[in-house]
Amino acid sequence: MMGALRFLKSLLALSVFLAGAALSLPAKTPVGGDLVVALGSAPATLDPFLATDANGIRISHQLIFETLLRLDDSLSIAPGLAQWRRISPTKYRFQVRKGHRFQNGASLDARDVAFTLRHFMAKGTGSPYGAGLREKISRIVVLSAQDFEITLNAPYASFLSDLILPVVSRGDKGRTESGSWLNGSGPYRLARRSVGEIVLERNPYARPRPGIARVVLKVIKDESTRLLKFRKGDIHLGINVLPLDKLAWFKRKPLARDYRLVEAPGLSFQYLGFNMRDPILSKPEVRQALAQAINVDLLITYRQKGHSVRATGLFPAGSPFADGSLRPHSYNPAKAARLLNQAGYPLKDGRRFSLVYKTSTDRSSINRARIIAGDLKKVGVIVEVRSLEWATFYEDIKKGNFQLYSLRWIGVSDPGFLFELLHSKKFPPAGRNRGRYVSAGMDALLEKARLEADPARRKRLYRLVSRRVHTDLPYLSLWHNNNVAVVHRALSGFLLHPSGGFEHLAAMTWKRP
Repeated sequence: MMGALRFLKSLLALSVFLAGAALSLPAKTPVGGDLVVALGSAPATLDPFLATDANGIRISHQLIFETLLRLDDSLSIAPGLAQWRRISPTKYRFQVRKGHRFQNGASLDARDVAFTLRHFMAKGTGSPYGAGLREKISRIVVLSAQDFEITLNAPYASFLSDLILPVVSRGDKGRTESGSWLNGSGPYRLARRSVGEIVLERNPYARPRPGIARVVLKVIKDESTRLLKFRKGDIHLGINVLPLDKLAWFKRKPLARDYRLVEAPGLSFQYLGFNMRDPILSKPEVRQALAQAINVDLLITYRQKGHSVRATGLFPAGSPFADGSLRPHSYNPAKAARLLNQAGYPLKDGRRFSLVYKTSTDRSSINRARIIAGDLKKVGVIVEVRSLEWATFYEDIKKGNFQLYSLRWIGVSDPGFLFELLHSKKFPPAGRNRGRYVSAGMDALLEKARLEADPARRKRLYRLVSRRVHTDLPYLSLWHNNNVAVVHRALSGFLLHPSGGFEHLAAMTWKRP
């Protein structure tokens, strides 16, 4: 009954929006005021050591804190708070840039960086980034106020990408999210946080100075409500927060008068995850059958509206690590039925077995889950779609408390990340192998690839990794999303980073009247 009521409320809200869109009502003129940004879900945490979800990283790692290194717009590792040089295959020397200060006015130097990395690595911190750093880093030595060295246990090829991490003050020992852990050196500082709103104020010590004094991040879970707020002029910026089938509305009046669309290829990879410890899904024939029972191309056409590209792996076609020889799993319900028969699940009274598909309360995610459930029902697999509040859903995924789910990886450019995702020793909290995938062959490939310095051989090894993922199906690759931003026309300086994040938000300003 409650689900039906929520549906009716959403339908009513959408009807109101449609009626309002036909009118040419004046939108608010926000020049010189707060920048209001729409979020589809609240960040699970802003704690810089624990944030892993997209909004947590966007706010904590990109706005409140600065990172040691960063990913630039060309997807190369670039200096952040520090620049570096390689002394030997296993030793790096870093120099921290002068002039950076935390929100409390304290200077940021090499001792803060060393403290931060050691705290990430401490088992008691419980950071999901910690296990990888502990495995790779042998020693951290502070040489001076600006200089420090890191010695590795082996010549890890992707080590620098592990240092795209926020730096905290060594004076903030033992604090939590509600305390001084949020004393960052980023462009903004946390002013207050409530259930549906996060308010950031300009960090007085930030260099360069942010162009807009206050940023208000509005958590708006319902898509129809988000659309209404854009129509009313209550929201000034949204990145990947609107239903793709509604973006065309922003190309027509009255919305086109106040907003512009910015779209570009991104690093977002949408996938369907399987729990490899589940007695049904642990069977390769079952996963192969599910891959061929889902009409992904139709989903892209009708749900993604041309804003996504079919994926065969984690990396898009333009990546040097993409394997161009791979082809997507074809839609073939008849073959799927034969595979399920071979796996020992014959069709009886229209069904073979049932699964639970967990998702968030985001409407697009629920619709996607229902369409996938409909496809699987055609081959006798009954799927219950269970939607949960984001924090609960994400916690279940991290704990492995699921059978099926769909999420997306954002901002992944270096294949070294696949070790955390696919190695059998990287079950959470040690890593992000949430589906509990185990393969001795994959482990061997990943261990070899992460130590391979030669670019050509490294590419070949990671293409072999992609082929094994394509065959073993710990994940079913769905699509790569474009990044789509809706930007108020009174704003200038907006740039869309390939990660779809907030890297350039502090550079934005209001246009002069």
